[in-house]
Amino acid sequence: MKKMHVWEARLLRVFSWLPLSWVVALGSLLAKIFVFFPLSIATPHRSALINTLICFPEKDWAAARRFARKSVIETARTLAGYSHVWLRPPEQTLTRITSVHGLDGWLEAIRSERPILYLSLHQSSWEVPVLLVGKHDPGALIMYQPVENSALEDLVKSGREATSCVLIPTNGEGVRAALAGLAQGKSMALLADHEPGGRANPFVPFFGHDVMVPAFVDKVIKRFQPHVFFISAQRSADYRYQIWLDQADPAMLGMTEHDTLRAMTAGFENIIRRNPTQYQWTYKRFRRGAHGARGWYKADVLKRLQAGESPASVFVEPEPTKTGS
Repeated sequence: MKKMHVWEARLLRVFSWLPLSWVVALGSLLAKIFVFFPLSIATPHRSALINTLICFPEKDWAAARRFARKSVIETARTLAGYSHVWLRPPEQTLTRITSVHGLDGWLEAIRSERPILYLSLHQSSWEVPVLLVGKHDPGALIMYQPVENSALEDLVKSGREATSCVLIPTNGEGVRAALAGLAQGKSMALLADHEPGGRANPFVPFFGHDVMVPAFVDKVIKRFQPHVFFISAQRSADYRYQIWLDQADPAMLGMTEHDTLRAMTAGFENIIRRNPTQYQWTYKRFRRGAHGARGWYKADVLKRLQAGESPASVFVEPEPTKTGS
C-alpha cells in the first residue's frame, strides 16, 4: 500500500536543513498569500474567521477579518517551525526557551509520589513543551492520534520522544497503557481542546458555547488524584519560547464531572487569551453542540455576518430533539 504524506515528510526534511529564520519566513509568506484567496475555497481561513466571531462577538467584521488572517499566518509559522522541533537535535529547541513559568511548583510535583496529568491545547508551538516534559519528567506518557500508513508517523513520533517521553495512541490499547502507567506513578499528557472521538462524551461551555470534551480526563482525575498542570507555550517573533505550567486549583480533584471539565475549558480559555492569535483557530470546534449539528461553518453564515447581522442572531443553538413520551 502506498504511504500517505510522503511529499510532506520530504518537505519537512528539506526545511530542517535550512536556517529556521528562512523556514519561518517562507511559511509566513505562503500564508500571507493564502489569506487573500477567496473564503469560498480557503477553508482553514474561513473556519478561523467564523471561530473568531463565535468566540469574540464584540469584534466587527473588519476586526475579525484582520484577526483571522493573522491567526492563519501564526499557525503557518508554527507548523513550518516544527521541521526543526522534530528533526533537529532537541537541545537546539530547548535552548530557545527563555523562561518557564511555574517551574518550581512543577519540579516539586515531579518529586512527589502522585502522578501528574498535563492538560495541553493547540496554542502556539504546542510541540515544544513535550521536549521540556521529557527532559525533566522522563517516561511521561504522551497520548497522540496516530496516522496509519503515513510517512510522517515515524518522523513525528521520534521527534516527540527525543527527550524520553513515551507516545501512546488514543485508542483502547493506549488508554489501557495510560491507566497502567498512572497506577505506577507515571505522568500523562494529552491535547484536550479538540473534539474527542465517540458520542458518549459530555458537553461543557467553551467561549460561551457547549463543546464536546473527553470524559477520560475526569476519570483519570477521580481515579488517580494527580497533580494537574495546564502546560502551554508562547512564541516570540524571533522564535524564542515561553513555557507556562499553570497548576490547576486542587479543588478540581473533588469536583463533579461537569465542573471538572468546565474548569479544564476555563483554563484553556485563560491560556488562549494570553496570545489569542497564536491559537489554532482553523479547527471547526463548534460544529456540534449538545443538541446536534450546528451548521455554523456553512457559506451562508459568512454572508449574513458580512452583511452586518450580529453573531448573537447568527450563532443560535439548534432546538433540542424531542423524544416521544
